[in-house]
Amino acid sequence: MPATANGGTVRAALSRFWQRHPLLYSQLRGFGVVAVICTAVSMLIFAALRHPMGTQWANAISLVLCSVLNTELNRRISFGVHGMHLWWRDQRRGLWVMLLALAMTSGSLWLLHELSPKASIVSELVVITLGNVASAVMRFVLLRYWIFRRLRRPVPAPA
Repeated sequence: MPATANGGTVRAALSRFWQRHPLLYSQLRGFGVVAVICTAVSMLIFAALRHPMGTQWANAISLVLCSVLNTELNRRISFGVHGMHLWWRDQRRGLWVMLLALAMTSGSLWLLHELSPKASIVSELVVITLGNVASAVMRFVLLRYWIFRRLRRPVPAPA
């Protein structure tokens, strides 16, 4: 049955794409769930630490704590890794990825405060969230192709 509008054509193409790549679909779905959980936890930690420690320290501490949580949840939910095999290596690599996110969010906070020295906590949370969203794409790619590359199925050699 042909699609009657461009929206139907796009939906059909996406449906075919996800049918051909069910593992990627599952990983992205899990990654999205983990991202929502970790963003909420990170924002709560940031808001709690912001006043006593300042924005940069609150950001750094919330990112470090949430990086461990994020890597563990992604191990289980997004990539189906259970057990402690290679746990320390995965966490160590997850912290390296977090450093890139920290650079993005710290730089964003610095820029916000240069442009608006009396920025509200809402503005800070929006800037951090946008920085985290931008770094999420990088995080997924690095998780998939660096940290959890061992989980990709090898392509069988032609006979």
